[in-house]
Amino acid sequence: MTQSHSWYTPEQGGSRKPLRHKAFARLILSYLVSQAGSKVHRVALLVLVYLLTENALWVSLTLGVQLLGTVVFSPLLSAWADTQDRKRLLVWSDLLRAPLVALIPLLGAKSLPILLLLVFLIELLRDLHDPIQNAVVPDLVPKEEVDEANSLVLLADRLSEVLFVGAAGVLVAAVGPAFAFYLDAATYLASGLILLGLPSLRPQRLPKAGFFTRVKEGIGHLAGHPALRRAVGTLFVAAAFGSVETALGVVLAIKWLGVGSAGFGFMEAAMALGAILGGLAIPYLLKRIPRERLFLLGLFLYGLFEASIGAFPLFAWVLLAFFVSGFLNMAFIVPARSILQLNTPQEMRGRIFAAFGAVMNAAVLLGTMWGGALEGWMGAPMIFLLAGSLVSLAAGYTLLTGGIPAPREARQTQEI
Repeated sequence: MTQSHSWYTPEQGGSRKPLRHKAFARLILSYLVSQAGSKVHRVALLVLVYLLTENALWVSLTLGVQLLGTVVFSPLLSAWADTQDRKRLLVWSDLLRAPLVALIPLLGAKSLPILLLLVFLIELLRDLHDPIQNAVVPDLVPKEEVDEANSLVLLADRLSEVLFVGAAGVLVAAVGPAFAFYLDAATYLASGLILLGLPSLRPQRLPKAGFFTRVKEGIGHLAGHPALRRAVGTLFVAAAFGSVETALGVVLAIKWLGVGSAGFGFMEAAMALGAILGGLAIPYLLKRIPRERLFLLGLFLYGLFEASIGAFPLFAWVLLAFFVSGFLNMAFIVPARSILQLNTPQEMRGRIFAAFGAVMNAAVLLGTMWGGALEGWMGAPMIFLLAGSLVSLAAGYTLLTGGIPAPREARQTQEI
């Protein structure tokens, strides 16, 4: 995951430079539009399920249904998607999600099984869309701008959280979740129309191997490449513990802090604001800290601040800890994406990101399920304390046992 410092020159320092490429700017715009609705959707969905059931386990089950779709089907979908025009798949995966999201308040709110089915189908389309979106970034910008481009993608995500998640908590508390889902449906429709302007994104060469061989190639590259194996292995362990925030954030806000859905929205918005600042800072930090080291340091510190949420379960401190955690999240997520992209051939990137998503979501599935199952016994603050400590332990172990090797091209540049 490390990139030589010599790859950067002063004129390449601006984090907005990739936006001069019109196709990449269009990708960012579509992502910002769809994520605006998705962040509102996330708050509405978690609040809807918790208010319907008043049970943290049902929140975990809803998230588990999403993650299960990713773990099982994402590698299969990507093996097919790597042989298709990625532009067409990006467009249709957005357009098809619009009606499915709109059905949540119409049908899903009246029946939990139907709600879980809709959540599962929406997740399958996301499993098709997101690996492709990550895979095409190096096709839309020069190699030396990949870090900045990845930072901007994640910055768009976090910007939508700051602008909409806090407002979503207030909106859901005031008028209920239905409007949030209709808003999300509209943003998917708009995003699909924006993506129609992308150039054709066909693979540079079609793989000769059969379908299931391509599935195994993606997983095999992830497991066999030294840098990817150590990076993904560390993230898997960290996510299996650190992801308790996904399920228990809303429980912490409503049950333990007493701040309701509006408070949960502000917690999420605080994390997003920190991530925005992180997105702006990461390209500059990468000039001074090797990518692989920044990845591990960011993950280590993220664990410490997650643990502090359990140690000091006060709303003011939780807001501050979420803010810092958002910044640190960017410090390990941006390098992680670049490592995957720069250590993978172009024609395999879709499969690699799908396999990566499956592995990570398997870890998140473990984290959300054990967190939800133990909340009634241990309480959310104690789970945050334990989970954060284990995240830091995973990152510290990798850091102390050799870290993550740099891409071969970067090592050659450093030697020259």
